[in-house]
Amino acid sequence: CIHTCLGTSETNLANRIRVYASRSRSSVATILSSDHQRRNKMSCIKLSFTAVIIVVLAWLFRLYPWPWHLRHRQIPPPVSYDGRIIFNTKDLREPTTHSEIKSIVKEAYDNNRKVRVLADGHSWSEIAQSEDILISLHQYSGLVGDVDTGNMEVTVRAGTALSELSSLLESKGYAMINLGSVAGQSLAGAISTATHGTGIDIGNLAALVTKLKFVDGTGKDHVVGERDEDENSRNIFKAAQVSIGMLGVLSEVTIKIKEKFYLRELRNHYPLSYCLDNLDQLVKTDEYSHVKLWLEFYNDFCVLYQTNQTNNELEETPSCVESFIVYYTFAVATRICYIFPSLTPTMMRLVDYIGFGSNSSRTDISYRIFNDYFDLPIHQESEIIVNYEDTVPAILALKQVIIDNSFPVNYITEVRFVKGDDIWLSPYYGMENGACAITLTIYGPEHTVNEYFDAYYQATRQFGGRVHWGKIFTIDQAVVSSWYEKFPDFAAIRKVMDPKGIFLNPFLQNTFGFDL
Repeated sequence: CIHTCLGTSETNLANRIRVYASRSRSSVATILSSDHQRRNKMSCIKLSFTAVIIVVLAWLFRLYPWPWHLRHRQIPPPVSYDGRIIFNTKDLREPTTHSEIKSIVKEAYDNNRKVRVLADGHSWSEIAQSEDILISLHQYSGLVGDVDTGNMEVTVRAGTALSELSSLLESKGYAMINLGSVAGQSLAGAISTATHGTGIDIGNLAALVTKLKFVDGTGKDHVVGERDEDENSRNIFKAAQVSIGMLGVLSEVTIKIKEKFYLRELRNHYPLSYCLDNLDQLVKTDEYSHVKLWLEFYNDFCVLYQTNQTNNELEETPSCVESFIVYYTFAVATRICYIFPSLTPTMMRLVDYIGFGSNSSRTDISYRIFNDYFDLPIHQESEIIVNYEDTVPAILALKQVIIDNSFPVNYITEVRFVKGDDIWLSPYYGMENGACAITLTIYGPEHTVNEYFDAYYQATRQFGGRVHWGKIFTIDQAVVSSWYEKFPDFAAIRKVMDPKGIFLNPFLQNTFGFDL
């Protein structure tokens, strides 16, 4: 029963190979690849005892609630995902129709009030903060009309959560082309911040959008799309695709989809040097459409995730027991590291052994593979985007930053790959050979978190590193304008769309230099 619940585990042979990983990279790759599906019942039994220990530690550290609590957060949330930002507005609006959205914006315009839109609070930055009117679109969700099978598009209300959208599409025999690791985000929030999954030939979610309907700062409707004949309309569309809520309130989004499909994901351990030395062969391959790396620098290892489409509907999938173990291993380890930073290397080795020590595979409907099968405990995130060709030096620069500053990095570092685009404020703008998104995660005191993120951002400026709008960063207008040649055009359109600046808050004003 224990073996059945926990699923695939590593073989004794694979355990031995990992010890000698640094001595023979090529043979390690070959043997691990051929043996990753073999099972070891003793390892499963060990993990079951580990689960008991984790439960006790979780109780001691008061790690409540259960792992799946993040999928059932209060919406709209009173605080951000990590608790750093408190949404203390006294005027929360929850429209259910497009006309109600227009009415709220018109009221704000006529009375010189401020408006921001709040989704599920997943962002680590203060882009959604408002001490005046705060709009939650969680009751304005669902599909608009039928699927356009000719163009393979669907129109969706902007407040629809990605998890809900995936379920709605599945019921009709369709699916999203790509998704990130988190399912609770709203569609509006995801595209407004250029949220992405992984796949060097697949763009971020905003790049999959073909038409937008939004209400500008005067209460006027706009419907713009990539196929519009009018050049001004197409320019407004390019500005609105990734606007961080500065042009108006999104109402409807038309996005590309595909027929329902299944994915098979392989998870294998390799030495970090192996992944960096063979990056092109691993990422730019026809065999796997989605590739990402999880890095752990204390042990110099890399967890390689390779995903491809399959005709098999269901094979092995992680059980709730495995999700429980991974979640609480992370949670216990990060709490211990928070209190005793010097124990971070030891704790990360524990996380590696218990949470990701075995090579495995899973097959499921696409969106369940795109989304992580477990929820990460509370943490802080920043993300730096560089050109694909700068991936290896950017990763090595991060390793050096951690070593030089002795930062207690108690989480994995995720590396994903995204197709470049021509969206005016997209972090992947103009990256013709593709982009590499390096996600920094840590749980610690605010000063440590900020020092770590800023140190790495400074280290990547030589590569032209850009930031993810939904995560922690500190930049100003001079930096933003140096990244984007279309920034003056965006600023001009924003001024027309929002002449009174009702959609601006202090954070956006400091970042982009727009007048309040």
